[in-house]
Amino acid sequence: MKQSSERRNYRTSIAGIPKNIEIDDIPTDDIELDEDNPRIGYYRDNLSRMSDHVSQEGVAYGIKMGYLVEYNRLKDSIEQNGGTLVEIWVARKGDKYLCIDGNTRVMIYRELQSKYPNKPEWQKIKAKILPKNIDDRTKDFLRLMAHLRGVNDWQVYERARLLYLLWYNKGYTEEELRNTTKLSLNDIRRWREAYRTMNEQFLPKYSHRSDALTKFSYFVEYQNPKILNGMKRYGMNAQDFCDWVGNGEIPRGQDVRLLKTIFESKSAAEALRTRGFEAAKDELMHVEPALGSKLFEHVEECIQGLREMTREEEHEILSDKDPIKLRMINELRKELDGFLGSGD
Repeated sequence: MKQSSERRNYRTSIAGIPKNIEIDDIPTDDIELDEDNPRIGYYRDNLSRMSDHVSQEGVAYGIKMGYLVEYNRLKDSIEQNGGTLVEIWVARKGDKYLCIDGNTRVMIYRELQSKYPNKPEWQKIKAKILPKNIDDRTKDFLRLMAHLRGVNDWQVYERARLLYLLWYNKGYTEEELRNTTKLSLNDIRRWREAYRTMNEQFLPKYSHRSDALTKFSYFVEYQNPKILNGMKRYGMNAQDFCDWVGNGEIPRGQDVRLLKTIFESKSAAEALRTRGFEAAKDELMHVEPALGSKLFEHVEECIQGLREMTREEEHEILSDKDPIKLRMINELRKELDGFLGSGD
C-alpha cells in the first residue's frame, strides 16, 4: 500500500471542542513514544516504581509486555499490506512529535524500516497532527478513547488505571468521565477502586507472580457492596482478600462472588475469618448443597455476566454486529424455554 504524501487539513470535534487537524506523512524518527500511554500502565506501576520518568526503551518494552502475540500479528498485517490504513495521533513537541495514539504502529514501522532500509514506505507514517499548544485534556481524551475497548484483564487494568489517574490526579469528575466514556458510574467506580486496591495492596506483595495481572477481575468482583460490608462486619479487610488471592486460596475470579453467600452464613463467615476461604466454602456446602454443582456455578456466572454487560456490548450484540455472541444468547434462550416448558 503506497502512502500518499499529500498534506491536508480538516476540522473535527474532540471532547466536544472543535479543532483544526492537519494530516501528513511524518518521519518515524521524529516521533517520540508516549510515556503516558495507558498500555504501559502495568509496567509503570510495577517495574519502574523507583522513577517517575520512563525511557523510550522502557516505553517500547512496556508496550510489548503482555501483547507480544497481538503485536506480532499486527506487524505481520501491516507488513503484508504495505502500511497502515489508520492514521496515528501526534502532538507537536518542539521540532519533533509526541505520539498520543498509535505508539505500537510507530514501533512496527521502525522495525520494518530496519528490515527494509531502502523501502520509502517505512520511513514515514501517516499522522493526524494536533494544533500547537494543545491542552492536556485533549490528549487525555484521545488516550482514553483509544484504550476504552478491551475485555481481557490486561486491557481492563489499563482502562481502570487511566480512569483512576484522571479522577485522582487530574481532577476529572465522575460525570465528565461518564459523559466521555459512556460507561455507567457504577462501572467507573468499581474499576477505579479495583485498581486502587490492586495497585496499593496486592501488587507490592504479589507482583512477583507471573499471573498477577490476570487477577484484576477478582478485584472488580470484590467491589460488590455486599462483599465489602461483609468483610467489615466480620473484622476483615482488603489485605486479607489480597492474601487469599495471592496465596491461591481463591482459584477463579467467579469464586469471589461466593463471598456474598459466605457472609449470609455466620458459621461460614467465621470459618473464613479463622481458617480461610476453602474452609468457608466447605462449611457453606453443608448449608447450601447446590453450591457444589458445577452447572449452577456456571448459571450464577452467566446471570452476573448479563447484568454487568456494558451498553456498548449489548448494542453490538442486538444490532447483529457480533453474530457469534448473538447466536450463543439465542441458544441459551432456546434451552431455557425448553427446560421451563418441560414442566407444563
